[in-house]
Parts: sequence; C-alpha cells; structure tokens
Amino acid sequence: MTQMTDRITQLTDWSKRAQEQVQSAIAKDQEDLAAAIEQVQRETKQRAEQLRREGAEQKAAAAASLEEARNKWQEHVATVKRHLQERKGELDVKRAELKADDAEGYASFAIDYAGSAILEAEYAALEAVRARTEAEALASR
Repeated sequence: MTQMTDRITQLTDWSKRAQEQVQSAIAKDQEDLAAAIEQVQRETKQRAEQLRREGAEQKAAAAASLEEARNKWQEHVATVKRHLQERKGELDVKRAELKADDAEGYASFAIDYAGSAILEAEYAALEAVRARTEAEALASR
C-alpha cells in the first residue's frame, strides 16, 4: 500500500515539475528555451524507453491502449465485486493476494502512463511557448 502512495506522490512531483518548467520557460530567452525543450525531449525518450522495458514485463493490460486498459479494469472491478457478493466467505488469502497483485500492477501501469503523459504535456507546452516567442519576435521586426 505504501508503494502505491509513493508512486502517486511521484506522479504529483512530475506534474509539479512540468508546471514549473513551463512557467519558467515563458521568461526564458530562445537559447535557454531550446535547451529546456531538448532536455525534456531527452527525458521523454528515456521515459518512453523505460516504459517499453517495463511494458515487456507487464501482463496484457500493460500492452493494451489506455481505453482497453480502462475497460479491462472496469470489468475486473465488476468481476471482483460480483465475486465478493457471491462468495464472501469463500475467498482465501492466496486468491486475495493475486487480486491485489493484479490491482497493484494496473495501478503501476496507470501511474507510468500518466507520468509519460505529463512529460508529453510539458514538451508540448514548452514547444508552444517557443513558437509563440518566435512569432512575437518576428511580428516585432
């Protein structure tokens, strides 16, 4: 449980970092902005590669698209709820551990996916700042 809390905290940290990068990019000159964008591009590529490596170790849900993963998760939750209703007294510790492992695996996948989305959003926002700055510089000539 602590591990999931730590992962969510990590996601929050990534989001805060992206926000800070974009806010500071607005005040940067073109050279600094280009360097920041290149850094984020490198981080995005590194993160994508890390996700590809981790994805090979995940079950089919990690390889599915986000919509597919969301649907599978909803089916899983519905199945778990139905099973709990039908067999409350029949669940043994091993089955509960397997279900917990599945849920934690999905949560980990979702956190990784969200982290990548944050990096992509940061990259897109920095590119937008650079494009706007260039447009304004050209307009003022």
